Amino acid sequence: MASLFDEETASELRRIFAGLRKSLRDVLVLDSTSSPGSSGKCNTCPEAKQLVEELSAISNGKISFEILDFHSARHLKPRYVPAFIYDTVRRNVRYYGLPSGQEFAPFIYVHEYISEGVRIDKHTVEEVESIETPMHIKVFVTPECPYCPIVSDFMNQVGIVNSNLIVETIEAFEHPYEADKYRVMYVPYVAITRVEDYDVYGATPVEVVPGYLPPEELLEVLKRAARKLKKTT
Repeated sequence: MASLFDEETASELRRIFAGLRKSLRDVLVLDSTSSPGSSGKCNTCPEAKQLVEELSAISNGKISFEILDFHSARHLKPRYVPAFIYDTVRRNVRYYGLPSGQEFAPFIYVHEYISEGVRIDKHTVEEVESIETPMHIKVFVTPECPYCPIVSDFMNQVGIVNSNLIVETIEAFEHPYEADKYRVMYVPYVAITRVEDYDVYGATPVEVVPGYLPPEELLEVLKRAARKLKKTT
């Protein structure tokens, strides 16, 4: 089987991984046969498995992956497969689908943030830390979208900073079930729902962002959603 990376890309990945001070262990969940919201066969699961095998080798052990089937990963409550569940304290930051195209960069960067610290500014960190209301943040993306990586990268950092927030990036082409329920016409598309509705596909959103907003405006949406939810509890 041909490698997923040319030598130039592999060399750059080695450089990035060599700089990690902390070794990380992600979880990859495969096998769609029993996953909710699935149409059946997981077409990208074999490539997802190849991806983590090659990244493990390239990183010289700095990043490793526990590969589980959907049944064995029930304690982690994945909602789709393939599911990349990052090595955060509460396993609350995830990517559903194959992180290809424009989405590959934030997939790599999230490991730097977990190991070395986030890159968002101190004021934004403090604002995110101040959100006490648990929320479920779904970011719908596609591999070709040039603005999606900005939003997913920011939301990944939000989830790293505040473990009360479940942050899921969902590849909309691979997983159209929920995207269709939200009538996603443009990406990036962000839907914020109650954590209590985690298992409800297409749960009624508290806030939606149907298109690109810069990080500073996304932060205001998060704060507004938290205020709304706080009033209902």
